[in-house]
Amino acid sequence: MPVVGTGGHVDHGKSTLVKALTGRDPDRWAEEKERGLTIDLGFAWTELDGREVSFVDVPGHERFMKNMLAGTGGFDAALLVVAADEGWMPQSEEHLAVLDLLGIRHGVAALTKTDRADRDLVELAYLEVEEQLAGTTLEACPIAPVSAVTGEGLTELRAALARVLAEAPVDVSGRTRLWIDRVFPVSGAGTVVTGTLVGGTLSVGDRVELLPGRFPGRVRSLQAHEAERETVQAGTRTAAGIAGLDRRAVSRGAMLGKPGEWAPSRRFLAAVRPARYVKRPLSRRGAYQLHMGSGAWPVRLVTAGPLGEEETAVVLRTERPAPIQMGDRFVLRDVGRRLIVAGGRVVEPIAPRKGRDARRAASLLYPVLDRSAAHRSAALLEWRGSERTEVLSSHSGGGSPAGAVSTGGVLMAPGYAARLAEKALRLTAAFHADNPLRPGIPKASLASRLGVGVAVLASVLDIADDLEQRGSAVAQRGFAAVFSEADEAEWRRVREAIEEAGHMVPRLKELAVDPELLHALVRAGRLVRVSDDLVYLPDQLEELKGRLEELPHRFTVAAFRDLTGLTRKYAVPLLEWMDRCGTTIRIGDERSIAARS
Repeated sequence: MPVVGTGGHVDHGKSTLVKALTGRDPDRWAEEKERGLTIDLGFAWTELDGREVSFVDVPGHERFMKNMLAGTGGFDAALLVVAADEGWMPQSEEHLAVLDLLGIRHGVAALTKTDRADRDLVELAYLEVEEQLAGTTLEACPIAPVSAVTGEGLTELRAALARVLAEAPVDVSGRTRLWIDRVFPVSGAGTVVTGTLVGGTLSVGDRVELLPGRFPGRVRSLQAHEAERETVQAGTRTAAGIAGLDRRAVSRGAMLGKPGEWAPSRRFLAAVRPARYVKRPLSRRGAYQLHMGSGAWPVRLVTAGPLGEEETAVVLRTERPAPIQMGDRFVLRDVGRRLIVAGGRVVEPIAPRKGRDARRAASLLYPVLDRSAAHRSAALLEWRGSERTEVLSSHSGGGSPAGAVSTGGVLMAPGYAARLAEKALRLTAAFHADNPLRPGIPKASLASRLGVGVAVLASVLDIADDLEQRGSAVAQRGFAAVFSEADEAEWRRVREAIEEAGHMVPRLKELAVDPELLHALVRAGRLVRVSDDLVYLPDQLEELKGRLEELPHRFTVAAFRDLTGLTRKYAVPLLEWMDRCGTTIRIGDERSIAARS
């Protein structure tokens, strides 16, 4: 169900022609009928060559250009209207610029009001339109002289539109996207929104969300061309009744999508080219408004560098987040001059902060804009290095890159992951050299130095053959603590002090051992830490465990104390350590040897 959108100068007969083609008056407001002037978007439909076709009629007066732009987001083909008795006019040029900048390549130029012009004037108007279309996306489109009053040429215009629409592909793939151009309450249906579904499908019962605010709702009803539908596909003008959506939260320019499919952005990189009548380059000092879909966003513009002969890479920053993806088309309007000055495509939905990086991103991503979503996602991941799966899918238009390293909902480009693994190995080796007694560099520290999150670090370690995780640390595979001669001498002193004291060993404070060395001795198994302030030699603990056999099946702390000759300050922490080791089992105030139990 393709959508045809009109364009052309005010009072050149757009609405009259749509009414003649469809039998329906697209002007909805009393003021429009009284003044004979289209103010807002109008809608109608008919059948062409057995196929249902929607028409979106836009206002031609330059004062209502914003309303005109709100209707262009879902055009599959254009119907550019030029009056034969007046010829090419300022809004003819500006509307053609919009269609050209949005990349609309299918359309028909209707030479209207032929009943008001003689044959020579019609011929001159025909040649003028042909000349004006040259060099634009509609250069090769047919030109059809027609009179909506007498009906002359309507049959030929219908045939030309049918041929053009047969060649205009309607892409039903992609993510669900309905740009809203009208909203109103309907009793029993809740909040009703209308617009052109430009991607994906909508079905009754679907969960949806209103963007950019992420207001949730559910599709209660669907209607297309006054007929109830269970499902509508991309390319369809539709009215959707949304349950759970507050009417006050909805306005023209919002977008309806599926939950989790879109990641709005306030700052993005784009490739823009000026309208052909614009002679001076875009300036960052200008006041611009970005028009995309049915929405309009005030934007600030910073030039990043040239892209080929006509296009320039720019960074655009909006006040409100916009639900965008790579390849999205838009136009820029100079608010001060009230003129369409440029159009472009989104290159990177999250613009780099530095101009040099913006230029690099543009050179890498611009060539893949017309390729598949999978290619776009691969290029985007290669540029970003890593990204959350759902964000990458959203920004690439639903793509999933082949060969990406995946973990915990995060994807990494293989080359980026390999570079991180190499850097992680260098950082770990340097840490070992500076801290020979430690088991390895803490994970959090390594992740911070790499500039990644812990989830990404986990993926890096999965592919780094020379690194291994040791609890909360990362070490080179096979690394062991290296004790210096001074460390060995200190160890001998500590061991002798413990051995001389017997089972009532000195407290750590009394031993005065360096904490770093102490931890290394414990990790090496030379010492066993029983409590915060007690360490023993392994042989001492084995001897104490052996003496448990001399105790009855159930014994108390006092019995263990009397047997070993220890004080309670030693007996209690030793038994608690044995509980943790599984040597003993505590049963109330008594204990039992685990092996006996």
